[in-house]
Amino acid sequence: MPQALHVGARAEPGWLTSAAVAGPSLHDALAIVGRALDTDRPDIQGQRVIELVTWWLALPLAHALLDGQPLPDLSPENTRVWVHDDAAPEGAGALILEERTTTRSLNALVDAHVSPLVAAVCAHTRRPARALQRGVDDRIAGALIFVAQSRGEEPRGCELAREAYPDIDLRTLELPGYALTVHVRSGCCLYYRIPKAKCWGCPLLKDDERRALTTS
Repeated sequence: MPQALHVGARAEPGWLTSAAVAGPSLHDALAIVGRALDTDRPDIQGQRVIELVTWWLALPLAHALLDGQPLPDLSPENTRVWVHDDAAPEGAGALILEERTTTRSLNALVDAHVSPLVAAVCAHTRRPARALQRGVDDRIAGALIFVAQSRGEEPRGCELAREAYPDIDLRTLELPGYALTVHVRSGCCLYYRIPKAKCWGCPLLKDDERRALTTS
């Protein structure tokens, strides 16, 4: 099975179905990410929950794509995601109950989880569904690139991201002695309202500001 994925049920209390996150556990999930970001703003909490669940799902799928292997069966009934105050075990926040693969696409697998979650978060926090969905797309693209970079396969990751999102904004920042590939997000994560330091991919930054971040 790909990295960033646990196989088999585990006893830790942070493993939830996406249906639980979208339903009876939504209030707790929002509170958990709110504590992590030190904010009680429901729009920021909602955006974070969506992006966290998407990230956990996208990481093992990205590994499988880069390996040229069938995708693990991350169908909702076979999958649990980590939403807890404690860090995910071994840094992997996705779990499948049974070790099997699927012919479904990455986007179809993720959408089966996040489509109901987007609707629930939108209704609860009033964060627009389109803004939440942009966060899903950004996190999937970001996972493809991040995993590829961690494996020394950045060009392949960028290629996969472009195949999935033809309008993706990928830039090369020329810096003293090296170049940095930056994925500029299509949507806003809202971290700047906390305030938290903006990251290289923030769509609110200019390239000169991104370069300045490398020295901060």
